[in-house]
Amino acid sequence: KQWYQRRVAITAGDRQIRLWGVDAQRSLRSANVFVKRVGPLGAEVCKNIVLSGVNSLTILDTRTVEPKHSATNFLLRTATGKSFAETAVANLKILNPLVTVSFVTEDLTEETVQHYSIVCMTDGSRAEYEQVNDLCHAHGVVFLATNTWGMAGYMFQDCGDKFTYIAEKTKVESGKTTNKPDTKRRKVNTEDESQYEERVAHFTTFKKSAAPTSLRHSSPTVLIAQAMLNNEPDVADYCKTMSEKYKSKEVPQELLQNLAGELVPICAIVGGIVSQEIIKIVSKKDAPMVNSFYYDGLSGAGIIENLKCCE
Repeated sequence: KQWYQRRVAITAGDRQIRLWGVDAQRSLRSANVFVKRVGPLGAEVCKNIVLSGVNSLTILDTRTVEPKHSATNFLLRTATGKSFAETAVANLKILNPLVTVSFVTEDLTEETVQHYSIVCMTDGSRAEYEQVNDLCHAHGVVFLATNTWGMAGYMFQDCGDKFTYIAEKTKVESGKTTNKPDTKRRKVNTEDESQYEERVAHFTTFKKSAAPTSLRHSSPTVLIAQAMLNNEPDVADYCKTMSEKYKSKEVPQELLQNLAGELVPICAIVGGIVSQEIIKIVSKKDAPMVNSFYYDGLSGAGIIENLKCCE
Protein backbone atom coordinates (compact mmCIF):
# COMPACT_ATOMS: atom_id res chain seq x y z
CA LYS A 1 0.00 0.00 0.00
CA GLN A 2 2.77 2.45 0.89
CA TRP A 3 4.59 1.60 -2.35
CA TYR A 4 1.42 2.27 -4.34
CA GLN A 5 0.84 5.62 -2.60
CA ARG A 6 4.40 6.76 -3.29
CA ARG A 7 4.08 5.68 -6.92
CA VAL A 8 0.89 7.72 -7.32
CA ALA A 9 2.59 10.76 -5.75
CA ILE A 10 5.62 10.45 -8.02
CA THR A 11 3.40 10.15 -11.10
CA ALA A 12 1.49 13.28 -10.06
CA GLY A 13 4.81 15.10 -9.65
CA ASP A 14 5.79 14.07 -13.16
CA ARG A 15 2.59 15.59 -14.54
CA GLN A 16 3.25 18.82 -12.66
CA ILE A 17 6.78 19.05 -14.05
CA ARG A 18 5.27 18.84 -17.53
CA LEU A 19 2.83 21.57 -16.58
CA TRP A 20 5.04 24.21 -14.93
CA GLY A 21 8.62 22.95 -15.34
CA VAL A 22 11.40 21.40 -13.28
CA ASP A 23 12.48 24.64 -11.59
CA ALA A 24 8.98 25.38 -10.33
CA GLN A 25 8.55 21.86 -9.00
CA ARG A 26 11.95 22.04 -7.30
CA SER A 27 10.88 25.29 -5.62
CA LEU A 28 7.68 23.65 -4.43
CA ARG A 29 9.64 20.74 -2.99
CA SER A 30 11.61 23.18 -0.85
CA ALA A 31 8.60 25.15 0.43
CA ASN A 32 7.43 24.90 4.04
CA VAL A 33 3.86 26.08 4.56
CA PHE A 34 2.02 26.92 7.79
CA VAL A 35 -1.79 26.95 7.89
CA LYS A 36 -3.89 28.02 10.87
CA ARG A 37 -7.34 26.43 11.16
CA VAL A 38 -8.55 23.59 8.97
CA GLY A 39 -12.22 24.40 8.64
CA PRO A 40 -13.89 23.83 5.24
CA LEU A 41 -11.79 26.66 3.77
CA GLY A 42 -8.52 25.63 5.39
CA ALA A 43 -9.12 22.01 4.36
CA GLU A 44 -9.32 23.04 0.70
CA VAL A 45 -6.07 25.01 0.95
CA CYS A 46 -4.25 22.17 2.72
CA LYS A 47 -5.49 19.54 0.28
CA ASN A 48 -4.40 21.51 -2.77
CA ILE A 49 -0.92 22.40 -1.56
CA VAL A 50 -0.23 18.85 -0.34
CA LEU A 51 -1.19 17.52 -3.77
CA SER A 52 1.07 20.11 -5.42
CA GLY A 53 4.06 18.56 -3.63
CA VAL A 54 5.45 21.08 -1.15
CA ASN A 55 8.19 19.99 1.22
CA SER A 56 6.15 20.32 4.41
CA LEU A 57 2.80 21.49 5.75
CA THR A 58 2.31 22.42 9.39
CA ILE A 59 -1.18 22.89 10.84
CA LEU A 60 -2.37 24.74 13.93
CA ASP A 61 -5.91 24.04 15.10
CA THR A 62 -6.62 23.19 18.73
CA ARG A 63 -10.37 22.65 18.36
CA THR A 64 -12.20 19.38 18.91
CA VAL A 65 -14.35 18.00 16.09
CA GLU A 66 -18.12 18.32 16.59
CA PRO A 67 -20.87 16.77 14.43
CA LYS A 68 -21.39 20.09 12.61
CA HIS A 69 -17.71 20.10 11.62
CA SER A 70 -17.55 16.57 10.21
CA ALA A 71 -20.65 17.25 8.09
CA THR A 72 -18.95 20.02 6.06
CA ASN A 73 -15.26 19.05 6.14
CA PHE A 74 -13.92 16.13 4.09
CA LEU A 75 -10.81 15.93 6.29
CA LEU A 76 -12.88 15.40 9.44
CA ARG A 77 -15.47 12.82 8.41
CA THR A 78 -16.42 10.38 11.21
CA ALA A 79 -14.01 12.16 13.58
CA THR A 80 -16.41 13.58 16.15
CA GLY A 81 -14.69 14.09 19.50
CA LYS A 82 -11.20 13.93 18.04
CA SER A 83 -8.60 16.64 17.53
CA PHE A 84 -8.99 18.85 14.46
CA ALA A 85 -5.27 18.93 13.73
CA GLU A 86 -4.49 15.27 14.38
CA THR A 87 -7.37 14.05 12.22
CA ALA A 88 -6.57 16.44 9.37
CA VAL A 89 -2.88 15.51 9.42
CA ALA A 90 -3.66 11.78 9.22
CA ASN A 91 -5.93 12.24 6.20
CA LEU A 92 -3.60 14.68 4.41
CA LYS A 93 -0.70 12.23 4.67
CA ILE A 94 -2.71 9.75 2.62
CA LEU A 95 -3.06 12.25 -0.23
CA ASN A 96 0.69 12.60 -0.76
CA PRO A 97 3.11 10.53 1.32
CA LEU A 98 6.05 12.51 -0.09
CA VAL A 99 4.97 15.63 1.84
CA THR A 100 5.80 15.98 5.53
CA VAL A 101 2.53 16.90 7.27
CA SER A 102 2.50 17.72 10.98
CA PHE A 103 0.74 19.91 13.54
CA VAL A 104 1.69 22.26 16.37
CA THR A 105 -0.26 23.49 19.37
CA GLU A 106 1.16 26.98 19.85
CA ASP A 107 0.94 30.18 17.82
CA LEU A 108 3.80 31.57 15.77
CA THR A 109 6.63 33.40 17.52
CA GLU A 110 9.66 35.40 16.42
CA GLU A 111 11.62 32.15 16.38
CA THR A 112 9.16 29.68 14.86
CA VAL A 113 7.91 31.90 12.03
CA GLN A 114 11.35 31.71 10.43
CA HIS A 115 10.86 27.98 9.83
CA TYR A 116 8.27 28.65 7.13
CA SER A 117 8.22 30.01 3.58
CA ILE A 118 4.52 30.89 3.67
CA VAL A 119 2.02 31.49 6.46
CA CYS A 120 -1.68 31.18 5.59
CA MET A 121 -4.29 32.24 8.14
CA THR A 122 -7.91 31.18 7.61
CA ASP A 123 -11.15 32.33 9.22
CA GLY A 124 -9.37 34.88 11.40
CA SER A 125 -10.01 38.42 12.62
CA ARG A 126 -8.52 41.76 11.60
CA ALA A 127 -6.50 42.01 14.82
CA GLU A 128 -5.03 38.55 14.33
CA TYR A 129 -4.16 39.22 10.70
CA GLU A 130 -2.43 42.50 11.55
CA GLN A 131 -0.35 40.89 14.29
CA VAL A 132 0.74 37.82 12.31
CA ASN A 133 1.33 39.77 9.10
CA ASP A 134 3.65 42.21 10.89
CA LEU A 135 5.56 39.25 12.32
CA CYS A 136 5.88 37.59 8.91
CA HIS A 137 6.80 40.82 7.12
CA ALA A 138 9.60 41.50 9.59
CA HIS A 139 11.16 38.10 8.83
CA GLY A 140 10.57 38.00 5.06
CA VAL A 141 7.87 35.32 5.23
CA VAL A 142 4.97 35.48 2.77
CA PHE A 143 1.61 36.05 4.46
CA LEU A 144 -1.88 35.16 3.26
CA ALA A 145 -5.23 35.67 4.99
CA THR A 146 -8.52 34.26 3.77
CA ASN A 147 -12.15 34.09 4.92
CA THR A 148 -15.53 33.04 3.64
CA TRP A 149 -18.85 34.32 4.95
CA GLY A 150 -21.69 32.37 3.40
CA MET A 151 -21.74 33.39 -0.29
CA ALA A 152 -18.82 35.84 0.05
CA GLY A 153 -15.09 35.09 -0.08
CA TYR A 154 -11.94 37.11 0.61
CA MET A 155 -8.16 36.81 0.40
CA PHE A 156 -5.27 39.17 1.21
CA GLN A 157 -1.59 38.54 0.63
CA ASP A 158 1.71 40.23 1.41
CA CYS A 159 4.77 38.96 -0.45
CA GLY A 160 7.08 41.66 0.86
CA ASP A 161 8.00 45.17 -0.24
CA LYS A 162 9.52 43.85 -3.46
CA PHE A 163 8.59 40.49 -4.98
CA THR A 164 10.38 39.33 -8.13
CA TYR A 165 8.79 36.80 -10.47
CA ILE A 166 9.05 35.52 -14.03
CA ALA A 167 6.28 36.13 -16.56
CA GLU A 168 5.85 35.42 -20.24
CA LYS A 169 6.29 38.39 -22.54
CA THR A 170 3.28 39.50 -24.52
CA LYS A 171 3.88 39.36 -28.24
CA VAL A 172 1.91 40.41 -31.28
CA GLU A 173 1.82 38.35 -34.44
CA SER A 174 3.86 40.02 -37.15
CA GLY A 175 2.47 40.80 -40.58
CA LYS A 176 -1.06 41.48 -39.36
CA THR A 177 -2.68 44.82 -38.78
CA THR A 178 -5.43 45.53 -36.33
CA ASN A 179 -7.45 48.51 -35.20
CA LYS A 180 -7.79 47.10 -31.71
CA PRO A 181 -5.96 48.81 -28.84
CA ASP A 182 -2.81 47.22 -27.42
CA THR A 183 -4.70 45.67 -24.53
CA LYS A 184 -6.82 43.68 -26.98
CA ARG A 185 -4.00 42.29 -29.08
CA ARG A 186 -3.72 38.52 -29.03
CA LYS A 187 -0.95 36.92 -27.06
CA VAL A 188 1.31 34.60 -29.05
CA ASN A 189 1.82 31.51 -26.96
CA THR A 190 3.66 29.01 -29.16
CA GLU A 191 6.51 27.08 -27.60
CA ASP A 192 9.07 28.29 -30.16
CA GLU A 193 8.29 31.99 -29.65
CA SER A 194 7.74 32.08 -25.88
CA GLN A 195 10.07 34.43 -24.06
CA TYR A 196 10.12 35.33 -20.38
CA GLU A 197 11.10 38.41 -18.45
CA GLU A 198 11.65 39.33 -14.82
CA ARG A 199 9.05 41.57 -13.25
CA VAL A 200 8.53 43.11 -9.82
CA ALA A 201 5.38 43.40 -7.69
CA HIS A 202 5.09 45.57 -4.58
CA PHE A 203 3.00 44.69 -1.53
CA THR A 204 2.05 46.27 1.77
CA THR A 205 1.02 44.81 5.10
CA PHE A 206 -2.55 44.17 6.22
CA LYS A 207 -2.31 46.93 8.83
CA LYS A 208 -0.98 49.53 6.38
CA SER A 209 -3.28 48.72 3.46
CA ALA A 210 -5.66 51.58 2.78
CA ALA A 211 -9.38 51.25 2.11
CA PRO A 212 -10.32 51.54 -1.58
CA THR A 213 -11.15 55.08 -2.71
CA SER A 214 -13.63 54.02 -5.41
CA LEU A 215 -15.72 50.90 -5.88
CA ARG A 216 -17.71 51.97 -8.92
CA HIS A 217 -16.43 49.02 -10.96
CA SER A 218 -15.63 46.69 -8.09
CA SER A 219 -17.39 43.87 -6.27
CA PRO A 220 -19.96 44.32 -3.48
CA THR A 221 -17.99 41.71 -1.57
CA VAL A 222 -15.37 44.39 -0.81
CA LEU A 223 -17.83 46.16 1.46
CA ILE A 224 -18.96 42.89 3.02
CA ALA A 225 -15.37 41.92 3.81
CA GLN A 226 -14.71 45.30 5.42
CA ALA A 227 -17.85 45.01 7.53
CA MET A 228 -17.14 41.45 8.67
CA LEU A 229 -13.47 42.10 9.46
CA ASN A 230 -14.44 45.26 11.38
CA ASN A 231 -17.12 43.32 13.32
CA GLU A 232 -19.75 45.84 12.27
CA PRO A 233 -22.98 45.27 14.26
CA ASP A 234 -25.19 45.96 11.22
CA VAL A 235 -23.56 44.73 8.02
CA ALA A 236 -26.43 45.85 5.78
CA ASP A 237 -26.43 49.41 7.15
CA TYR A 238 -22.62 49.60 6.86
CA CYS A 239 -22.71 48.43 3.25
CA LYS A 240 -25.43 50.94 2.36
CA THR A 241 -23.50 53.83 3.91
CA MET A 242 -20.22 52.86 2.29
CA SER A 243 -21.78 52.26 -1.14
CA GLU A 244 -23.03 55.85 -1.07
CA LYS A 245 -19.60 57.09 0.01
CA TYR A 246 -17.73 55.12 -2.67
CA LYS A 247 -20.43 55.75 -5.31
CA SER A 248 -20.80 52.05 -5.96
CA LYS A 249 -23.77 49.80 -6.57
CA GLU A 250 -25.69 48.72 -3.51
CA VAL A 251 -24.94 45.28 -2.15
CA PRO A 252 -27.76 42.92 -3.23
CA GLN A 253 -30.10 41.93 -0.43
CA GLU A 254 -29.88 38.30 -1.51
CA LEU A 255 -26.14 38.39 -0.87
CA LEU A 256 -26.53 40.14 2.50
CA GLN A 257 -29.03 37.49 3.55
CA ASN A 258 -26.59 34.67 2.80
CA LEU A 259 -23.51 35.54 4.87
CA ALA A 260 -23.92 32.92 7.58
CA GLY A 261 -22.12 29.60 7.81
CA GLU A 262 -19.42 28.03 5.68
CA LEU A 263 -20.70 26.93 2.28
CA VAL A 264 -18.55 24.12 0.89
CA PRO A 265 -18.72 25.24 -2.80
CA ILE A 266 -17.61 28.77 -1.89
CA CYS A 267 -14.80 27.39 0.29
CA ALA A 268 -13.67 25.18 -2.60
CA ILE A 269 -13.49 28.13 -5.01
CA VAL A 270 -11.75 30.55 -2.65
CA GLY A 271 -9.47 27.80 -1.32
CA GLY A 272 -8.50 26.98 -4.90
CA ILE A 273 -7.58 30.62 -5.54
CA VAL A 274 -5.49 30.77 -2.37
CA SER A 275 -3.69 27.53 -3.27
CA GLN A 276 -3.04 28.83 -6.77
CA GLU A 277 -1.45 31.95 -5.32
CA ILE A 278 0.74 29.89 -2.99
CA ILE A 279 2.00 27.84 -5.94
CA LYS A 280 2.68 30.99 -8.01
CA ILE A 281 4.50 32.66 -5.12
CA VAL A 282 6.67 29.64 -4.37
CA SER A 283 7.52 28.94 -8.01
CA LYS A 284 7.80 32.67 -8.87
CA LYS A 285 6.10 31.96 -12.17
CA ASP A 286 3.34 34.31 -13.35
CA ALA A 287 2.07 37.43 -11.64
CA PRO A 288 0.67 37.12 -8.11
CA MET A 289 -2.50 38.95 -7.16
CA VAL A 290 -1.72 42.39 -5.75
CA ASN A 291 -2.99 42.30 -3.14
CA SER A 292 -6.57 41.31 -2.28
CA PHE A 293 -9.22 39.12 -3.91
CA TYR A 294 -12.98 39.22 -3.39
CA TYR A 295 -15.47 36.58 -4.50
CA ASP A 296 -19.20 37.08 -4.95
CA GLY A 297 -20.90 33.70 -4.89
CA LEU A 298 -24.20 35.20 -5.99
CA SER A 299 -22.89 36.33 -9.38
CA GLY A 300 -19.94 33.94 -9.51
CA ALA A 301 -17.54 36.85 -10.09
CA GLY A 302 -14.18 37.47 -8.47
CA ILE A 303 -12.21 40.70 -8.53
CA ILE A 304 -8.72 41.83 -7.51
CA GLU A 305 -8.25 45.10 -5.60
CA ASN A 306 -4.84 46.69 -5.02
CA LEU A 307 -5.15 48.18 -1.55
CA LYS A 308 -2.05 50.35 -1.51
CA CYS A 309 -0.13 51.52 1.52
CA CYS A 310 -1.95 54.29 3.37
CA GLU A 311 1.27 55.83 4.71
